[in-house]
Amino acid sequence: MGTGKEQAELWGPGARDWADYNEPMCTPFYQAVLDACEVGAGTRLLDVGCGGGFALLLAALRGATVSGFDATASLAEIARERVPDAQVAIGDLEDPLPYDTDAFDVVTAFNSVQYAEDPVGVVANMGQVIRPGGLISLLVWGPPEQCESGVMFAELGPLLPPGPPAAPAAIAWSEDGQLEHLAELAGLRPLMVRDVPNPLIYPDLATAVRTQLSSGPARAAIQYSGLPAVRGALTRAFAGSRKPDGSYRQENVFRYLIARA
Repeated sequence: MGTGKEQAELWGPGARDWADYNEPMCTPFYQAVLDACEVGAGTRLLDVGCGGGFALLLAALRGATVSGFDATASLAEIARERVPDAQVAIGDLEDPLPYDTDAFDVVTAFNSVQYAEDPVGVVANMGQVIRPGGLISLLVWGPPEQCESGVMFAELGPLLPPGPPAAPAAIAWSEDGQLEHLAELAGLRPLMVRDVPNPLIYPDLATAVRTQLSSGPARAAIQYSGLPAVRGALTRAFAGSRKPDGSYRQENVFRYLIARA
């Protein structure tokens, strides 16, 4: 048992806002990974840490047979609503996955592995359920200097409870060589690493703050420092992102790895 229960408690309260507002903004990096893995008709795909299932929806629209796995029951329920034919299970990402050893052609993890206490174990578990020759993809935030949204984590940092040096972090495994090293530690063979631009765009400040208040890191900060302090921190984080039309936009790069078991 890993950090699944803790993460579920953080992501559960804002599940609907996260699924409705944040996940669709991530379409560029979802599509980039699905393209790189050649997901199409007949592909058996598992998304580990599937959240509200937007990546599952995009894969299903390509003709894939999709399954999802997440620690947060309320997010998993949204995934089932989005993709009624998907098989969505609930559990801890750090436990062995409840699937056969050759159940999938592609296994993905979008911004989920870094929240685990044992990310190497999570990735190794992914490798246990894929067919020989299948593809595994891990996606994380890109290097901090290429992510304008990093200002959110900088503002939230002082409001979070103190944790051990190895505690899970939202931005992790993003420096050059780190994803490849993670894959190798988990027994995988890295094939390529690519960066994909994916700005986060909000119609107004209220939507920007509401969306990010639903994230796990923000919920942890709310528990420790209170909602007013966190709302103020996010308002400051977006102050420099306002565009002439009143929208808010933060340019970001996300980094993904493709590997074989």
